[in-house]
Amino acid sequence: MNVIMSGIDYVSADLARRERFALTPPAQREALETLCRREDVLGGVLLCTCNRTELYLSLTDGAEADPFSLLPCADGARDWETRRGQDAFDHLSAMACGLLSSIFAEDQILTQVKRALLTAREWKCTDSTLEVFFREAVAAAKKVKTAFPTVHGDASSATAARDILAGFPQIRRVLVVGNGQMGRAAASVLCAAGYRVSMTLRQYRHGETELPTGTEAVNYEDRYLLLPEFDAVVSATASPHYTIQAQALEGLSRRPAVYLDLAVPRDIEPAVAALPGVTVLSIDEIAGAAGVRDTLRRQALEKARPFFAEGWENALRWEKGREMPDEQRQHFPLFIDATGKTALVAGGGAIATRRVLSLLRFTFDVTVVAPEVTDELERLDAQGRIQLSRRKFEPGDLEGVFLAVAATDDRETNREIGVLARHRGIWVSVADRREECSFYFPAVAGTEEITVGVCGDGTSHHKVALAAKTIREVLEHGN
Repeated sequence: MNVIMSGIDYVSADLARRERFALTPPAQREALETLCRREDVLGGVLLCTCNRTELYLSLTDGAEADPFSLLPCADGARDWETRRGQDAFDHLSAMACGLLSSIFAEDQILTQVKRALLTAREWKCTDSTLEVFFREAVAAAKKVKTAFPTVHGDASSATAARDILAGFPQIRRVLVVGNGQMGRAAASVLCAAGYRVSMTLRQYRHGETELPTGTEAVNYEDRYLLLPEFDAVVSATASPHYTIQAQALEGLSRRPAVYLDLAVPRDIEPAVAALPGVTVLSIDEIAGAAGVRDTLRRQALEKARPFFAEGWENALRWEKGREMPDEQRQHFPLFIDATGKTALVAGGGAIATRRVLSLLRFTFDVTVVAPEVTDELERLDAQGRIQLSRRKFEPGDLEGVFLAVAATDDRETNREIGVLARHRGIWVSVADRREECSFYFPAVAGTEEITVGVCGDGTSHHKVALAAKTIREVLEHGN
């Protein structure tokens, strides 16, 4: 399993350094798509949080790379950590537990890890190796959190901000700038603690964002006009620009006394700290105030290692299953009675048509779902041999289905069908991604008394076709 990662975090890099690698979502996408065009890169996942930036790459066998050096923001410092194989897996698992976070055992990182994988998948930048690598690491992290209560709590940057504000008894009203996940978490925690909380929304998003209970919405563009009404500001956006600037504060008749910056890059201009009577804390200072429990961290890591080792073994077992030795076969030929069983084909093009014609040689009830279909499928529908629905696939189409074929011209739809079908225990063939199949569509040969299915490894299509042709000739000659 040739997976390698590079990363910086709050331990190895200060806030200014981490800001350099805090890529915006568009920049993340551009970087991953550029990397995945390299011949030696099979897939990539990029994780950017306030604590860290990490890049995971799946490489071809024998390939070597220093992932961070391939990023457009890399420079000559080379102060990042690079890990590979099991070392990278153990690191990802420990990070997903919150054991490596600046706020010990914080829960938010697990969601951030899963979102990083999902985002890379949506950008078509992952491969099956990284999917399994991340899935097993997340599973190991969940097991650790379940087994050890000390590694599962409400610790987060939001709760740390709440605890800091508790040290300022004069604070009653708080403005939360940003309505993303971090902003909503902060607003929710502060409301629960009894503060009067308002949250900024950009005007064009009014009515589209669900506010935490008890939170009042204010227009982001009006924030400076409203600041005299507040005692503190908590800013947590993904903006590449400062949300609170010193010059804008200087002319206010009254300004908040405390500013907590949960963002990387920073939301609050450093010059704000120079204003009289003002306290500004960055994410590193907020995490430091929450306390770093080094002894508990080391003990938890030792207890967690067997779970990490189990996850790594599961990943290796999956990889071994892809490369079975010659004396073992991965695909078992199974013949079933098709009578009364529904076969769903999503797609209406040439590949879908071939799959339908193959299925109609048996006693399946064939359903086709596609906005547009070939003339052949039109004819089969008119003859009553298939049930055709002229629309896009919907998850409900899998209800009562025995096997499914994903053969649309949309990669994301095919992937969705594969995921949903496997989750429901439905056999599925995904036309454009063999690793997402739970069965391979065979080439069929036979007579009334004999049925032969020929299956390859998903790549040897010519050999399979030739073998099926040879078998047909033998059967015909035998008759």
